[in-house]
Amino acid sequence: MHKVVSDFSKTVVVPEEGIRLASEPEPKVREKYINELDKVLITKGCLDARIKGLAREIANGFAGVDEITCVVVLKGGMFFAADLIRVLDEQSKLRTRLDFIKCSSYGDRSYSSGSVQMCQLDNIEGENILLIEDIVDTGGTLRVLQNYLKEKGKNFKTCVLLDKGVASGIELDFIGFRIPRVFVGGYGLDYAGKYRGLPEIVVIKKELLK
Repeated sequence: MHKVVSDFSKTVVVPEEGIRLASEPEPKVREKYINELDKVLITKGCLDARIKGLAREIANGFAGVDEITCVVVLKGGMFFAADLIRVLDEQSKLRTRLDFIKCSSYGDRSYSSGSVQMCQLDNIEGENILLIEDIVDTGGTLRVLQNYLKEKGKNFKTCVLLDKGVASGIELDFIGFRIPRVFVGGYGLDYAGKYRGLPEIVVIKKELLK
């Protein structure tokens, strides 16, 4: 049974069994994915609720600032970033600009290769920067991005949706959920290009992973 969560004002620690809202039914994997996915880890309702909490944290974290440049890490961060920026615009006084960066160390594997490829950004010198990332695993990719962006911005912060709690030497200003050490997909996250379109965070069966 999934744990029922009601407080989304701070980082939510997700247990192995997963989480849901009291108003949501016990979540199940869609029938067509039953042989590929182990379980639903975080429901759509929980994602929506925590994003609202994150938006409030970010607005407070950039207090006194009129505009921020949101640098979104593609491709996994696009769903999360779109929802987060919409809520920021609705709930806060912050104006947002949007830029994208493509950076990957996974490819079609389930583990990080340690080699990071990064595409160049537009000119962001001296701006207030919010780096938006989907997930932190080993932290290799994020570390490269942080080092690069800190040199560019006058005010730099990092927001991640999911943190496995294993990366060292990484400063995370805003964390959505702290999750178990499992391989996840859905809500923009993929495995070999699959599962991005699912509206929840799911756990991929171990036997599928390379």
